[in-house]
Amino acid sequence: MLYHRYNSTLKALRIMRSNIKKTFEAVEESIGNVYQEWGSFHEHIREQLPPEYYSELEDLNSQFQVAVSELVKELSEPVLTLATTGTTSSGKSTLVNFLCGTEILPVAVQEMSAGVVIVEYSETKSLKIDQTPGALWECGEWRNLTDEDIYDRLDQVMKSYLQANRDEKTSVACPQATIYYPFRLVADPNLLDLPEKTKVRIMDLPGLAHVGDEGNASVIRKCKEALCIVTYNSAEINKDTVSQLLQEVVDQVKELGGSPARMLFVLNRIDVFRDDKDWPDSERFFFKRTVHDIKQKLTKELEEYQEDISALQVIKMSALPALLSVQMKSHNQQKSTQASEKINKRFNFLIPEDILEDLPGLAKKWDSQGRKRVSDAVWEVSYADEFHKYLKEHIDENFPQLVIPQIVDRFKAKAANAVAEWAIQTTYAFINSKEEDYQKECDNIAQIRQDISQFISQKAQELRDPFEKIENALKGFREESGQSFSEDNNSSDTTSDPRNELEQIVESIIEELRQGDYQERANSLISLYRWRRGVEQAVVKEILTPTVESLDTGKICLYSKVLQEADPDKLNLLEGVIIDLIDLEYPTKNGKKIEARTEQEKKDLRKLNDKLNQLTSALKGLMNEAVKQILDREMRGVVDALKTLLDYYLSLLEEGMGNIAPNLAISFSRSELEIIDSIPEPKFKFEAGFAIIEGTWLEDVEVTELKRTLFLFKRKVKTIKQEPRSSDNAQLPKIEDINKDWLWQKNQAEIEIYSQVADWFICQTNKFIKKVESSQKEIVDRYQERLDKAYDQAQLSLQKDLSIWNPLHQEAKQLKENIKKAGKVLR
Repeated sequence: MLYHRYNSTLKALRIMRSNIKKTFEAVEESIGNVYQEWGSFHEHIREQLPPEYYSELEDLNSQFQVAVSELVKELSEPVLTLATTGTTSSGKSTLVNFLCGTEILPVAVQEMSAGVVIVEYSETKSLKIDQTPGALWECGEWRNLTDEDIYDRLDQVMKSYLQANRDEKTSVACPQATIYYPFRLVADPNLLDLPEKTKVRIMDLPGLAHVGDEGNASVIRKCKEALCIVTYNSAEINKDTVSQLLQEVVDQVKELGGSPARMLFVLNRIDVFRDDKDWPDSERFFFKRTVHDIKQKLTKELEEYQEDISALQVIKMSALPALLSVQMKSHNQQKSTQASEKINKRFNFLIPEDILEDLPGLAKKWDSQGRKRVSDAVWEVSYADEFHKYLKEHIDENFPQLVIPQIVDRFKAKAANAVAEWAIQTTYAFINSKEEDYQKECDNIAQIRQDISQFISQKAQELRDPFEKIENALKGFREESGQSFSEDNNSSDTTSDPRNELEQIVESIIEELRQGDYQERANSLISLYRWRRGVEQAVVKEILTPTVESLDTGKICLYSKVLQEADPDKLNLLEGVIIDLIDLEYPTKNGKKIEARTEQEKKDLRKLNDKLNQLTSALKGLMNEAVKQILDREMRGVVDALKTLLDYYLSLLEEGMGNIAPNLAISFSRSELEIIDSIPEPKFKFEAGFAIIEGTWLEDVEVTELKRTLFLFKRKVKTIKQEPRSSDNAQLPKIEDINKDWLWQKNQAEIEIYSQVADWFICQTNKFIKKVESSQKEIVDRYQERLDKAYDQAQLSLQKDLSIWNPLHQEAKQLKENIKKAGKVLR
């Protein structure tokens, strides 16, 4: 009966066959071997166990059966998620439409991607728009829609949101929508070679301006197992804009998190070069230069992924003509005609002259053969075949790596690890169940507990050391200066800047780890200081510099990318205060000593001070907004770094504990032990203004006095006397000094961020270590219980045949080893 159940499950495992890669076959084979081994072991040990063990054995077997069934289902029905993102005006939504084979996502000159739109493959068409906070559009679910219905509804939703966002009258969350559609990427069996029941969905992510929305952020955080397509706008030629686009590429990669290896980069709108006389050369030059620039920019900001970045796949694409090429072959005559007219009007230059010469001037008069010739030609020159080739390779290479480890880890956590532990510990307990062996083994367990505890403490300290070094350095800085660091750091001497010293400490820590057990995993710690670059760029170059320039020149210069993407209310507040300061003729270049004597002068001085404080308040709001977005993005790298270290730490523990206690089958579930709390959110607390001090001044006052003359007569005489008057005195600082003070405050804030990140790392590590200690203690406790139970059984039966239990113990060890290897996926 048992063998029948095992063989049925094995058959289910082997039904799934995929050409995506032989990886799935290797995994199913390894799981099948484990299943078969457990089935054999289960029957062998049941024949030897006393009846008192049957209930425990069958409970364990039932858990194993359920876990295998769930694993079989997950392996045979994996979920492939393609997440699309891109730079400004890169045609990302058009690319999604191309993958779908029709226009269902809104496309416009302005950025339309505000919320997340998920396209799930389905034989029937429907649209679901989620109810979101403050929604000003119709929410609900609609079935049996036409392509035009889906497009129009989404278009209205996006426009309503963008309009509400511009009006700033209410708080509106970004829209969230799901389209169910029989899209081309799956419907065409020639495009992908996936396991038969693979579920495929396309996740169209929002533009960078909207990723911080709470609803969007929660969806994006679930993209860890997604394969990503990042589009770049090839049509942009302005140098400043190109520089911004390259930074957008980096920001998009950071938003997606994890390694760039799971990302495919598409230089879209490449057809723009066809207008050039020597277009093959200009296209080739652009492609080579842009690929170099993208890799160089990514390498500079994501040093830990240098190897992955060097191997990145970057491809050329013209998504819109490729989409129109697909639509030209539609069985729907109206769609085919519309696509033909669009190609003839917008992409006529892509059609070879020999084909054009054979066609009527009006596209609606092209016959089916003519349309096919045009469609095939446009398909080729838009690099659609090349795109599909690289997309398939990208999926083949990365999809198993992203999906299988999580599936197998869940299987191990639910039952496989418990089966391995029980099998090894139970057989070894019976081997040591004789009186003399039992006492010796009890002493051995006590020693094992002590050795493991020392081993965990040693490895835990190694893990904490880097961050304690950072904390000690911060403590030293504070003790030396009495604060985060001295204002003397405003000088050009950067050698004494604690931030630079901290960065050097982190770099030395990384180098030490590279030489030790953690080796290349140490590179992940680069994220501990990389965030400074983003903060420096946003705060200094994108916010403070335009502000100072505006005050200096008397003209508004607030056109940086960060400011243009900021909250309009905050930007308007900054602009208004700058205009007021300009109108008040604030002495930006040299400062000024003021003694306000009259009530009007005092009023003007207080107004000037208030405006300067308002300026700082406006800057603080903008900086906090920008820095929060940067830190949210950068701290995901910090979280990934900690996860990488903790995962490898577990591997070191398992290996070390395996040497200390080879017969206890100590192993840990990554998913069960993972505890990552939220990252701290540091804020800038900027201050400005100037001190107004009450003073006095002497005013010449004409007074009339009675004075006696020579003949003792009295007469009125006018004289000048000086009488004290109150004044408001102030030294107006020049804008250069105010800017230095702001930079100093920024530097202080960065020190605090270092401190909070180090504290967070140590806190998370300590929590993790406590869970590891608790987990391993439970494993040793269970072995003690099993040893005691086996000893009691030995006393009852008086003897146990080691010729039976030793082979069973070896079977158990082999079972554990195969469970450990099961599902290993190599890139």
